[in-house]
Amino acid sequence: MQSVNKQQISVQLPLSTINKIESLKKLDDGKTSRNKIIESAVDFYFGYKTSEITQDYLCSIVGQKIEGMINNASNRTSKLQFKEAVEINVLTRIVASMMELDKDSYDKMRRKAVEDVKASKGIISAYEAQT
Repeated sequence: MQSVNKQQISVQLPLSTINKIESLKKLDDGKTSRNKIIESAVDFYFGYKTSEITQDYLCSIVGQKIEGMINNASNRTSKLQFKEAVEINVLTRIVASMMELDKDSYDKMRRKAVEDVKASKGIISAYEAQT
């Protein structure tokens, strides 16, 4: 059997709290002492409060980690979009020079492309692009 160091203290409790302690004793057929009920209540409350602190801490940490992951993904996506835009620009210049397009013809084709993309919400078939 373990011996536990205990210290006696004086506590003033409202009558309603004392009645609750007595009710808990009756629920257990008087097998549990008032001290054990109060000790259990303090242990329960301690666990509740410390888990609340831990939960707040963990939510904060998880939130920061997710925000960091989203920022990393956003930065990678932005860099890839920039690289793609450069490549598309190079290809457009190559095609324009090979086709010997003047600025007016290019602007007309670009306006048509913008209208088509807006009308199709970004989905254009190869056949429709030729017409």
